[in-house]
Amino acid sequence: MARPARIARFALNTALAGAAASLAPAHAFQAADADASEEETIDQVLFEADNVYRDEENGPIIAEGDVRAFFGERYLRADRLTYDPKTDVVTAEGNVSITDEDLETVFAGRVILSGDLRDGIAENFSALLVDNARLAAASAVQEQGARTKLNRAVYTACNVCDRDGDAKIPTWRIKSLRVTRDLERKVVRFHHAFFELKGVPILYTPFLQGPDPSVERQSGFLTPSVGASSRLGFNFELPYYFALSNSEDATFNPKYTAEDGVLWQGEYRRRFKRGYHVFQGGLIDFDNAQLDDGGNPFNEQDIPGVRWHYFGRGYQEFGDKWRASYDIERVSDDTYLRRYNVQRRGDIRQRLDRGATNQLRSNARLARNGENSRLTIDTYVFQGLRAQDDSQTTPYILPLIDYSHDFGKIVAGGDVSVGANIASIYRTTGTDSQRFTAAANWDRDVITPGGHRFHFFAEARGDVYYYQDLNEGTEICNDPLASCAADFPGLASGDDVEFEARFAPTVGAEWSYPLARRAGNARFVLEPRVQLVASPADINDDTIVNEDSQSIEFDFAGLFDYNKATGFDAFEDGQRANIGLSASATWDNGVVLEGAVGRQFRIQPTDAFDLSTGLGDEASDYVGNLNFRYKGLFGFENRFRFDGDGSFDRAESFGYFNAGPVNGRVSYVRLNEENVNANLVRREELTASGSVKLTRNWRLGAAWRLDLESDSTIRQDFSLGYEDECTTFGITYRRDRTRTTNLAPDEAFLITFTLKSLVSQ
Repeated sequence: MARPARIARFALNTALAGAAASLAPAHAFQAADADASEEETIDQVLFEADNVYRDEENGPIIAEGDVRAFFGERYLRADRLTYDPKTDVVTAEGNVSITDEDLETVFAGRVILSGDLRDGIAENFSALLVDNARLAAASAVQEQGARTKLNRAVYTACNVCDRDGDAKIPTWRIKSLRVTRDLERKVVRFHHAFFELKGVPILYTPFLQGPDPSVERQSGFLTPSVGASSRLGFNFELPYYFALSNSEDATFNPKYTAEDGVLWQGEYRRRFKRGYHVFQGGLIDFDNAQLDDGGNPFNEQDIPGVRWHYFGRGYQEFGDKWRASYDIERVSDDTYLRRYNVQRRGDIRQRLDRGATNQLRSNARLARNGENSRLTIDTYVFQGLRAQDDSQTTPYILPLIDYSHDFGKIVAGGDVSVGANIASIYRTTGTDSQRFTAAANWDRDVITPGGHRFHFFAEARGDVYYYQDLNEGTEICNDPLASCAADFPGLASGDDVEFEARFAPTVGAEWSYPLARRAGNARFVLEPRVQLVASPADINDDTIVNEDSQSIEFDFAGLFDYNKATGFDAFEDGQRANIGLSASATWDNGVVLEGAVGRQFRIQPTDAFDLSTGLGDEASDYVGNLNFRYKGLFGFENRFRFDGDGSFDRAESFGYFNAGPVNGRVSYVRLNEENVNANLVRREELTASGSVKLTRNWRLGAAWRLDLESDSTIRQDFSLGYEDECTTFGITYRRDRTRTTNLAPDEAFLITFTLKSLVSQ
């Protein structure tokens, strides 16, 4: 007897276990009871439809018209649903869609499902998976809730419709006679598959396996890279990823080069509750490498037969306060990283590639962070990558200990803190030194009702030094026994050990008066700032070797540091005044103009800094910045330092623009500083890069780096790239004109591509 209804709601009791893309019927049929307990409704399927009826009392239950079924977090829609209690089978027909708890949706014209939610058959099957992946087939069979087998299937992660909703050929797709989606092993297997680009078959394979789109990590091949260069010849890299466990993985990425053989590379990562470790390394047998341009084996030019690199980073926490960490980077020789274009990747990538700065640094640290105190114990080992670097005189630090404790506002309303620093520096050949520094600090901020800000500070600091092997130290002077005898009297008598001490107190006060005003459609801010500092003069004794303060970058950001030395060995002594003015204007239309300028004045000169830094004389260089920007469309930033005659000693400028499909960046650097001890040389460079969007998906780019000091090109890059919702592809041509003893200029092509959800990196 038919039982029509405008909307009828029913509950089907069922054992909810099985696949995401299936719907099970009930073992009993009953109307939903509003008084039923939560426990009773857990195993029920609720559905509603325009009409629900039975032709016979014990016949199949039929729901027609906008059928909607809800089973836990799963949701089914169809035009018609039939449940036969005798066979325990549900049949859904007409525009069937099923969405599971992972928000994956499958579509079909007709599905037949078993009563335990494990098995089913679908006709005209399609599925929308995570990350826009799509799977379609003429028919699909789900077995035991764990495997779905599809016939005459198509798989892609690309859009199959354009912006107007019309069908289009995807960028790539895989057509296969049979596809198996294994949810237990989280893989998709293709049998007799054709890979198509824009509808054109370009590759056939009898078997292909890829990760299921629902998984984040799975073993398999990653995106390969293909290139060719004058240094390495043809080169090819095909990484393979190993998902070892939920907390560790590894990547094996050998790089084949036609000139040098295979560079064996790999990475291992492990993460656990209180720690993390990642290691990257590479090894190549260079004995069979090709000859250089002069016909000589590179092995005869101070390059080892076996070349290698090792990078590592990690930490381990012990309780809530202690942490041990390390960051290691070592290579076999000076030119290895540049020849094979090796960089720190992934989790150990750095904002500044130290390989490009020609100095590697390895560090191990033990740190304790308390509520008001901090203790760090560091060791450092350096490796120079320049031809003139000598490993015998390169220092290593063992240990560097730093401690600080904050007592809070306990004296005259100001914060009181104490600190200590110990450094031990050793060399295979050269001067060894140990330093102990202790300091007590006090500072207080006062803001008056009128808006004046005063900052008062004081520091009492003492340094003790102990030197050994002074007669071996080229870092002191070129001829220690001759020109340094006056500084180190013991050298003349053959004594190469020295003990030194100094007391370095500082007091000072700073005033600033920020002024802000709204005028018309703009807001203006002006802040004058004056800092007065007093320390004993002439306490940078020549008998104190400057190990940690050789490189000073004097700019407006550091103008109001009362001690501008970067370490402890140099100390900014004497009486001085730091004076500066900063201003900004912000308009409502998005225009922002900012600027600052300042200078230091001294009662007496200081020997703490090399004169090339712009510091040390009675009047320093002028330092400042000038910045302009308009929304995100274009702007420029400038940092400068010029002397009293108006000659620029340092200039750093950066400009950018983003005008629709065109964007560009340009930077200019001019450094007149020359300091042999700090490894600074005169430099003037111009770098420019830009790209233009040719179409919605294609982009053309170029980059150029020029050495204006020698009027030569350092590097050129030209690139062509494609990107859409499922594919990235790029071709890069690079000219590297840098030349060293063992490294000739290079011209290289690099090809990269990524197929989303199939191979990625």
